Amino acid sequence: MFILPENVVACLECDLLQRVASLPQGATARCRRCGHSLAYNKPDSLNRTLALAVAAAIALIVANITPLMGLSISGRQTSTTILGGAWEMWLLGQEIGAMIVLFCTVIAPAVHIGIMLTVLIAARRAPAPQWVGTLLRWSNWHQPWAMVEVMMLGLLVALIKIAELATVNPGIGMFAAGALVALVTAMTVSFDPGEVWKRVGWVDKEKKGGAGGLSGASDQQPPSHLGPMTGKTLGLVVCECCGLLSKPVDIEAPGKCPRCGEVLALRRHDAIQRTWALIIAAAICFIPANVFPVMVSKLLVGVPEDDTIISGVVLLYKTGSWHLAAIVLIASIVIPMAKIAALAYLLISVQRRSLKGQQERLRLYRLVEFVGRWSMLDVFVVTFTVALIQLQPLMSIKPGAGVLFFAAVVILTMIAAEQFDPRLIWDSNNKQGGLHD
Repeated sequence: MFILPENVVACLECDLLQRVASLPQGATARCRRCGHSLAYNKPDSLNRTLALAVAAAIALIVANITPLMGLSISGRQTSTTILGGAWEMWLLGQEIGAMIVLFCTVIAPAVHIGIMLTVLIAARRAPAPQWVGTLLRWSNWHQPWAMVEVMMLGLLVALIKIAELATVNPGIGMFAAGALVALVTAMTVSFDPGEVWKRVGWVDKEKKGGAGGLSGASDQQPPSHLGPMTGKTLGLVVCECCGLLSKPVDIEAPGKCPRCGEVLALRRHDAIQRTWALIIAAAICFIPANVFPVMVSKLLVGVPEDDTIISGVVLLYKTGSWHLAAIVLIASIVIPMAKIAALAYLLISVQRRSLKGQQERLRLYRLVEFVGRWSMLDVFVVTFTVALIQLQPLMSIKPGAGVLFFAAVVILTMIAAEQFDPRLIWDSNNKQGGLHD
């Protein structure tokens, strides 16, 4: 396997080969073709991120052991925590929904912060042990599923909905959760993974230091009619985890990345087929998610009332909370439908090898990937509403079957976006080009 110099990189979103010059502090190198971030030079990244990670760990503990908010009605009081919301869903027969909420609000954030603390502490001295790279790979997998910020918005929506029925008092846990959102965001912004990868020990130590010049990989320069100089045209494979660019002996079976151990592939295996299967499944689940109730309300007098996603939006609008109604409508109805339609459009355009609107299609993909997690909003609204309103015999709220189907829609579309390979958008590009500086 031939290893390219560190200043030669392949964009992870369009595969264009480029040289990255030495960056001043605070600067970011972006792809000339698609604008994707190629490299950073964040000042004192490890120390800053470590301090933020420690603060985030403290905020996470406080947010999970103190009440998020309390409710009082007719002299009766109740409160809930993040763990309490998941537990109440479990007791009411929504075991799968409870596990989803627990994973997204407690387990995934805790694992992500814990991994970051371990990586940052171990990477302070070079060379860092090879297992640091393994942990960093795992962190990349966990990060999208840590949805504390979505949970916070869900809490606010639930608070306003419940305020029509009872007195609601925010607890210490809510403020701690808000601090957690800010700290995790700052931690992500300040972290420079490239700084860690420069320090980590390689899986294949024999390959380390074996980098050569671009000329060594350019013995198969493509004719101009084949398109720009990309990794694919030269038989080069970029690791999607650590960004190392290498030239395997067998492009069909490139093996593993010599630096981090990630399985290499010229393109994500069966990306089109897997994405199609996932969005079709999501489209099927979207129907019962909107037909079945997400909540079943029962008062002391009267028959139980079923609330679907649409009826919840209507209720928020009628009570004067039109802005929250708009948020729920967009997050729970518009975004899931738009994600499915957008991914279908991207798949069709790739299969037709379209050359039109490549920049626009890539922006669409980035938007789908960004907004995917926010559709989980309605699941968190149901969770905390159910956890608070268990005031037998006055009133009670139980989760409906629709919430499970809706969670399935969100999860399937998020996985679909991860399975799609944005480099496929550019593989049909026939414009002549070369190595960019």
